Amino acid sequence: MKSAPKNRVQQAAAAGAVLAVLGVTGCTANNLQATTIQYAASDGIVKDVGPVELRNILVISSEDGEPGRLLGTAINTSDSPVQLTIEAENETAEISIEADEKWVFEDEVDDDGTLAGIAEIPGSLLDLTFTVESETAEFNVPVLDGTLEEYREYVPGGFTPEPPEPAVTEEEGEGEGEEH
Repeated sequence: MKSAPKNRVQQAAAAGAVLAVLGVTGCTANNLQATTIQYAASDGIVKDVGPVELRNILVISSEDGEPGRLLGTAINTSDSPVQLTIEAENETAEISIEADEKWVFEDEVDDDGTLAGIAEIPGSLLDLTFTVESETAEFNVPVLDGTLEEYREYVPGGFTPEPPEPAVTEEEGEGEGEEH
């Protein structure tokens, strides 16, 4: 009977080791892993409509009521050509994408990616409806302006940054209206 305490010690040590392993892994065993989440790594949206993958889709405009230009890429993953229709308010753009090809809006020099006056200001979201074959989806697409240098060349009509207003110091503010 001298071996009973030894077995209890071994059992307790084994149980402690199991609990320690569970304690270490228990915090992350049921947690979502951030690396498994797909997201838009840039400013635009990442969505799919039928066989078309929309990647980094956004609109560039100078202000509300002005034209907006679509940026991003539409990829046709099917083995036949598709027609992509994009509707915004009262404006429609239609793009034909060949089988297993992509359409990069910023590479197009014609007006296929320009939407007439949009009612959303830069910094807001614009409801765009995307239709491919018989599938339709509506997405909120970000509207940006040329504040970020990488988007300036895409602003319809050009972009002229407004100079910052000069800061008024306390001393300058006190003396206004007084003669010296």
